[in-house]
Amino acid sequence: MGQESLLLRLLLLHEVTAGFSEPPFLEVLARAERGVEWVFPGARLLALLPEEARGLPGRGRGRFRGLLGYGAYFPGPPLPLYLFLDHPGVEKPEELRLAALFMEHLLAALRGAGYREELERQARTDWLTGLGNRRALERALREGLTPGEVLMVLDLDGLKALNDREGHLAGDALLRRFGACLQGLARAHGGRAFRLGGGRVRPHPAPRGTPAAAVRRDSGCPVPEAGDPRPPPPRQSRRRAAPSRRSP
Repeated sequence: MGQESLLLRLLLLHEVTAGFSEPPFLEVLARAERGVEWVFPGARLLALLPEEARGLPGRGRGRFRGLLGYGAYFPGPPLPLYLFLDHPGVEKPEELRLAALFMEHLLAALRGAGYREELERQARTDWLTGLGNRRALERALREGLTPGEVLMVLDLDGLKALNDREGHLAGDALLRRFGACLQGLARAHGGRAFRLGGGRVRPHPAPRGTPAAAVRRDSGCPVPEAGDPRPPPPRQSRRRAAPSRRSP
């Protein structure tokens, strides 16, 4: 490869990878798949599941189903992938170095996009239940309801009594189970579920005519009954009774 040809290839590589810094994760991957042939004529980029890439090097030259190329493992987020550049020319030292440079730019861009999306997901997700949080609900409401959609609010009135009776770990476990049930119910109707905090949740959209009692009856969700008559257990005092003093 002549010096002018190498310089042109490097300029093409820079032009392709320069657009990797801002787009979301899947768009970075799509741009790389489209642009790889500019730098490596006749080559293609394959995104493989980790189990498909067993036996391939973590990063370096290798063969995938008889195809010679350069591969690298991407651990995520949002998901682990093995990226394989199908390019027989990597047998040549110059092509191998270009392939390694291209892959390094791509991995850095995917890491940046993946972490940005993960931070965005965490910022809009309730840490305990995995439901959308208040910020996610406000964003959904700004986008507006479509005709036929409704907003349903559920307040778990018996949660405080459960916390007092069995402890907050039991209340947290119930919220996680209820959140999973509610998420499944909302998705079955093409919607989403959110937790505002405490024991208040909002399916959006919810099927019309679905009161909280029907959620408990039809979905099997562990909804505590309001006004649980059982009082919390009395707290045992750790203070020992002082011995009585008798007058001589």
